[in-house]
Amino acid sequence: MVFFEWKEQYELGLPHIDLQHTMIVNMINELYMSLETGEEESTTGKILEKLLCYVEDHFVSEEAAMQENNYPDQDAHLAAHDAFRVKVTRLHHRHQAGERIAGYELSEFLKDWLLEHIAQIDKAFGVFVFQLSEKAKEAFF
Repeated sequence: MVFFEWKEQYELGLPHIDLQHTMIVNMINELYMSLETGEEESTTGKILEKLLCYVEDHFVSEEAAMQENNYPDQDAHLAAHDAFRVKVTRLHHRHQAGERIAGYELSEFLKDWLLEHIAQIDKAFGVFVFQLSEKAKEAFF
């Protein structure tokens, strides 16, 4: 059973970013699968660490694209990224300190956050990029 199924409706139409989102979904599913197989304790820390690294790369990539395109809502988007970084970093530190992090709750949090972020914040950026490209086409033709 797949916990978090990637659907076409989540796609922004920006292949590089969409691929990165699917990679994050795969990590969330990996965490959830560890719960099903009883490997939660050994997997949670690894997934948190892997997620932190990958999400950081993803955010840097997305933020560079926003800057490159002079995205007007960049500050709000960056604030959402920063809030996520803080939350996941705190969870990772707590786990490293020996505190048990509930895998089901973590899986739900990650899934909910990503879906909300994609549906609202990332979609707005995707629409902006496509509007830019349409304007460029109009100006050219």
